[in-house]
Amino acid sequence: MTRYNCKTAKELSIISYLEQCGIQPQRIKGDNYWYLSPLREEKTASFKVNTRLNAWMDFGEGTGGNLIDLGIRMHLCSVEEFLERLNNGNTDFSFHQQTSRNVEPQSDNPVIITGVKALEHPALIAYLETRGIDPAIATTYCKQVDFTISGKAYFAIGFANRSGGYELRNNWFKGASSPKDITIIDGSHNTAIVLEGFMDFLSLLQMKGGQYQSDFIILNSVAMAERAAPVLKNYQENFLMLNHDKAGIAAAEKLQAAGISFTDASGFYKGFNDINEYLAAQRQACLQPQIRRRAQEERSRGIWR
Repeated sequence: MTRYNCKTAKELSIISYLEQCGIQPQRIKGDNYWYLSPLREEKTASFKVNTRLNAWMDFGEGTGGNLIDLGIRMHLCSVEEFLERLNNGNTDFSFHQQTSRNVEPQSDNPVIITGVKALEHPALIAYLETRGIDPAIATTYCKQVDFTISGKAYFAIGFANRSGGYELRNNWFKGASSPKDITIIDGSHNTAIVLEGFMDFLSLLQMKGGQYQSDFIILNSVAMAERAAPVLKNYQENFLMLNHDKAGIAAAEKLQAAGISFTDASGFYKGFNDINEYLAAQRQACLQPQIRRRAQEERSRGIWR
């Protein structure tokens, strides 16, 4: 079995690695593959991989580099930890011989948690509201997590996994602290609902008024699907509400291959990629009549024509 070091890891195809992570390009133009950034939240693809140089550039951040630079940012780990991930995980990658490079590698940026407290910062509350989620629901399951990257201090919404790591989100950052793992919301029920991320979990609770007669298994990454399999075997019924994309399909296939029987319960958000996207659309639809009424009132008062 191949053991990767810094030199050989840099020769691995970034495109292949992103595909292994379930990340697909939004568009392809020549040597350039454009993605929604795996490093932060965005709706317009500004993350480019040039296959000729085998280099990436995130134009939203102004950062870029090779596969190792990307890996330590995506997984918020050290270089050594990322190499260990490659050596212990999937190795079905194609190699890419490097040509001249004009992108400087990024430094090691591990996340260091410095504090955990109640979720209350106005900026984080405002971010939840933009996602259509009632902060009262989020505060039950999430914390406000302070952390540093390369000595710089940040804070984000933190969602704990079963091993003590946190998924971290704010309006510009999407990442996690180590160790990466699944989250189990145990209510001692006979059924479990499987979701990809905690925003979908909160969105589902939002739509159902915070009440559900099931346990929840949040993968926190489709790469964690196989890790969830032993847990799911303890339930009489499992309901999958995964994303309607290749990554979601791949996760379902992994669970099926692991011998997990389940029901695909994602039909109610058909036409949308995930539950939060569906929630946002429903929220917008509800607001449209209010917007129209406000516009009519303003017209009648001569505010605008």
